[in-house]
Amino acid sequence: MISAGTFHVISTELTIGMFALSGVAFLLCMLKKGPDSREAVAHWALLGGLIATPLAIISGINASPGDGIDNPLLANKMLLSMTSAGLAIGVLIRRKMGAAVDARHAGIGMASVGLMLTTAGMGGEFSRGETLLLFVPK
Repeated sequence: MISAGTFHVISTELTIGMFALSGVAFLLCMLKKGPDSREAVAHWALLGGLIATPLAIISGINASPGDGIDNPLLANKMLLSMTSAGLAIGVLIRRKMGAAVDARHAGIGMASVGLMLTTAGMGGEFSRGETLLLFVPK
């Protein structure tokens, strides 16, 4: 049987990997550089990360010590990940409705990615006490 912590690591890596790929593709869309498949890659990777997000959230709550979200850092992680998911859903719906991938569209996609990567950094701070984010209070 797989432990909750191990499942959380797997689902988190899947989520963050998909969001990071999406962020790079959205950056290429904003710069109008790279292959023509950059738009499809950005949106499909964003959808994949969005699908994996609930798995990471639920397994993270199950793997956390205590009764779930009793730490302010975990509550902030939940808020940031939900905000990121909301922005990602908005980007995908806007694209589905036929909107062009302009600088604003790519910027909102990258904002969603940035929020999710910030959430992952806060998880490293919570579990190991180390993060690349200097502005997260301890």
